[in-house]
Amino acid sequence: MRKQTSIVRILILVFAVLIALLVIGGGIYLFSASKKLKAIALQPEFSETSLEVGTQYTFSINTTPSKASLKKAKCVVDDPTSSFELNDDGKAVLTTGMTEGNVTVYVECKDVKSQVLTFSIIDSVARAQAEAAAQAEEQKAAEEAAAAAAEEEALAQVKKYVKSTGDDVNVRSTNSTDGDVLGKAKKGDMFEKVEDVEDWTHIIYKGQDGYMKTEFLTEISEEEYQEGPTEEEKTEEKKDEKKEEKKTEENATTEESQTQSKAEAEAKAAADAAKAAEDAQKAAEEMAAAQAALAAAAAAGGHSYGGHTFTTSEWNYLKSLWDYTGDAEEMISHHSAAELKAVLDDKNPSGVIRSPW
Repeated sequence: MRKQTSIVRILILVFAVLIALLVIGGGIYLFSASKKLKAIALQPEFSETSLEVGTQYTFSINTTPSKASLKKAKCVVDDPTSSFELNDDGKAVLTTGMTEGNVTVYVECKDVKSQVLTFSIIDSVARAQAEAAAQAEEQKAAEEAAAAAAEEEALAQVKKYVKSTGDDVNVRSTNSTDGDVLGKAKKGDMFEKVEDVEDWTHIIYKGQDGYMKTEFLTEISEEEYQEGPTEEEKTEEKKDEKKEEKKTEENATTEESQTQSKAEAEAKAAADAAKAAEDAQKAAEEMAAAQAALAAAAAAGGHSYGGHTFTTSEWNYLKSLWDYTGDAEEMISHHSAAELKAVLDDKNPSGVIRSPW
């Protein structure tokens, strides 16, 4: 009986120990589960959205549960020139690099990852310096522009003058070769200059606007303009005036001569026509007389031509010397009686009469 009681007591004790172990293990498990990290949140302890180069910025790290351990937490940053680390207070500290751009950070512990935060990094000092330099450049440019405008205005108030380097240069109403010709500028003529218009110069010509090719002008001082043409130019101008007068006189003389020459030419043409008619009449009469003499000589048994009498055999011989049609009239129309006589008398060494053709 005592033995059975001991066994029961032992069993009860074992059972109690097992229950105690279960209670203790469950408690430990529950305690561990309550401490397991479920979420991480980064909270910037600054208000800037743009971070300065080479500056430290602190982030608070909030966990769920709040007492979760971050011993194995890792701070991640994507900018190689920046650093992101945990400090002794359990906070994350970002130290920005020296280059402008963007930086992204987050905290990771085991399998839990915080939100990803992205900031821009700027160099406000460099930007301020650049802005100051730009403003200085703008101010300098504005001052230079104002000075140039003042100088241009001052130059515009100063009258300019030009002198013609060419002779008989057209002065036109517009800066185009299609413009009306207002007159001609002689070498040494001086004008007040208004402005340059492309390759033309706007001048005052006889009280009105005129334009001349710039290549025929040279700028002169006001003193030169006031002094007027030099003695050499005055002499040259007088020579030009004399040349012009002489040219006018020569033109008048030429016109008169042309009129006289025309009348003389008409009279000469009439005389030549009359003489030609007279010569033609005379030649016709001589031909008729020669033909009559030939006919008379043929009737008498011979041939008379140009004061010479040829026998029939001589006459036929002469006709055979040239390639004529055999007609005597054709032969005497090309050769004189003296030439025919010379052939018969052998006075021409070649024996051939040159054809008058």
